[in-house]
Amino acid sequence: MFDYLLKRLLILVPTFIGISILVWLVMTLAPGDPGAKSAGGGLDSGPPEDLTNLEQGRSKRAFREKFGLNRPRFWNDWDELPKEEVKSALAAVLGGVPEAGAERYKEASRDLDDWGTYSLRPLVALLPELRDEPRLQSMALRYLRQNAYRVRALYPPGYVPTAEERARDQEVDRQNLLIRSDDMTWAIEASPEERDPVVAKWQAWWKEREADHTYSGFGQVWNRLTDTQFAKYWSNLARGDMGRSIRTNERVSDMILSRLKYSLSLAVPSFLIAWILAILLGVFSATHHRSVADQGLGVVLFALYSIPSFVMGTVLQRWLAMQLDIFPQSGFQSDSVIGMTTPERLKDILWHITLPMICYTYTGLASLSRFARAGMLDVLQMDYIRTARAKGLKNRTVVWRHAFRNGAMSLVTLLGTALPILLAGSVIIEYIFNIDGFGNLMITSIRQNDYNVVMGIQLIVAMLTLIGLLLTDLIYAAMDPRISFK
Repeated sequence: MFDYLLKRLLILVPTFIGISILVWLVMTLAPGDPGAKSAGGGLDSGPPEDLTNLEQGRSKRAFREKFGLNRPRFWNDWDELPKEEVKSALAAVLGGVPEAGAERYKEASRDLDDWGTYSLRPLVALLPELRDEPRLQSMALRYLRQNAYRVRALYPPGYVPTAEERARDQEVDRQNLLIRSDDMTWAIEASPEERDPVVAKWQAWWKEREADHTYSGFGQVWNRLTDTQFAKYWSNLARGDMGRSIRTNERVSDMILSRLKYSLSLAVPSFLIAWILAILLGVFSATHHRSVADQGLGVVLFALYSIPSFVMGTVLQRWLAMQLDIFPQSGFQSDSVIGMTTPERLKDILWHITLPMICYTYTGLASLSRFARAGMLDVLQMDYIRTARAKGLKNRTVVWRHAFRNGAMSLVTLLGTALPILLAGSVIIEYIFNIDGFGNLMITSIRQNDYNVVMGIQLIVAMLTLIGLLLTDLIYAAMDPRISFK
């Protein structure tokens, strides 16, 4: 048993890695701009009035850089960025939507921001070539100053930087002051003769720093592999960090944990009630096979199974909450719960979650009871059950001690999926009753293109599914001594 358990645990690691890669691929290759609503700003119709303004679009650039959206997905070959491609992007941004078109303008503007320091080499090379195109040259200068700007290192609270770190920060500040100085820019109406000295200064500036932005050999391959969205995602995940929400900037793990009590408060009681009732009803139907009670119970359960949960939830909400005012329409607890005692708070929560629990329970009850009935029917027809009856054992002993253990094996199979369902909650039920659990978090994150949260939930559900399947095998061995994992 121990050897089997160790092998299964070792298999979980590559399986989870494969699932995480698949989840990441599905989310990043999906259409839409992640966090577009959170980044703010609409689509401009043309270039800014001041082509050398460093503040234009700073919030959107910082947003994309913070969440790793400003890098290629898998392979980064921007160290060989052609200056013709950069020039084409500058022309598209300068022409604006009327000339370049909405899609091209948006793509070019995003590329010029995302290229960052990789665009310094082609931009410096373009400055003297654009001498006779003042507006395009000014646009190149704007992005050159923007992408040459460096950000100081961020230290945790209470951390005292070393002498080397302080010297590095001072050098960053000095370079930023130089970039922002009037000597490194020109007025929009400047003549070519007035622009030439500035171009020369930028060329000299780049000559001093070109080696810092040049990659070769193994360093080039390593940079192309690591400076990507995929590498950033995996480096964070390896540390147990699922990233931050693009929508709220909260840690994904904290957001999931904060919703834990809502989903578990619904799922755990509903799960226990559904399984207990399913076992009782399934055993009753199997021991009263083809009786009027069995057929009537089958009709009722089939009818419940055929009713979608959103229909049942809407009906119960309108009838018991709106018309009869027996239960609240939505929410997990009352607004005045802060001043309540613990028993009063529990009563208030139970009062709020009764209707969602009904919707949560009946669908599982209908299907699980049929599984329990089918498993018991197969076992009750076996020879060892007839032998037990022939020995004169009571019917209760035959059913619950001898038949139930083998008949419940079909229900044990479903336990593999029960664990993630307990945690993931129900999207429809939580949405209808406005309960801020995992289901509601999932649908909100999908609408907002907040794929960090969606991926975090999917990874947790995948891991729980793998653990559930392992527990199912172990329960098999505990319930049936004939099963061996040697």
